[in-house]
Amino acid sequence: MNDSGERKHVVVLDDDAELRTLICEYLEAHELRVSAVGSGAELRLLLGTDRPDAIILDVMMPVEDGLSVLKDIAGKADRPAILMLSAMASDVDRILGLELGADDYIAKPVNPRELLARVRAVLRRRTAGRGPEEEEVQAIRFDGWVALPASYGLVSPDGTTVELTTNEYRLLLALLRRPGRVVSRDTLMFDVHGADAEFYDRAVDVGISRLRAKLAEHDASELIRTVRGEGYLLVRRS
Repeated sequence: MNDSGERKHVVVLDDDAELRTLICEYLEAHELRVSAVGSGAELRLLLGTDRPDAIILDVMMPVEDGLSVLKDIAGKADRPAILMLSAMASDVDRILGLELGADDYIAKPVNPRELLARVRAVLRRRTAGRGPEEEEVQAIRFDGWVALPASYGLVSPDGTTVELTTNEYRLLLALLRRPGRVVSRDTLMFDVHGADAEFYDRAVDVGISRLRAKLAEHDASELIRTVRGEGYLLVRRS
């Protein structure tokens, strides 16, 4: 990512050229370096040669929708912050976007000042400390598993690398930092999305469900227990 002394680089992906231009001009006027692309293919070409700090990603696009693009890039190590921008603003849509790895989900039409504030909030979490997991650099061993916070890596007891989305990994780290303790949904939401996130109980539940499913592929479905009405607990035996 760019050094803190440089202007942060934001990529705007939207198939609406007029809206794309308006967003870019507003962000540029507020000390951000902005690139504009009109499709997922153009974004991938850019990511092949540049490493932006954040991507504003439109959901509704004709050839390849934003969620497909999100799935492709969200789980990659050291990926940019991702803000979804969509006219689809129901709780279900927000939860899906967040659990696929987005850092924020913003409804259209959006006030440019609000968009700028949300971009800055996401970048602030990235550069000034997103949460305790970014301070951990040592491997965390639990029940035969190895988590590598510095690289967002997870290795199963049989040596298999397990692919998690960024949000799934943050959920796991939030539980690993509190082994044997019940962790509430609001604490998990804060650890995953930061203080600026809007809270959705179901976003945490869906994320835990997907994390469990991936652990279950390696016979570890019982590592995370639900404590009804309280939250979740990691059963750490080693």
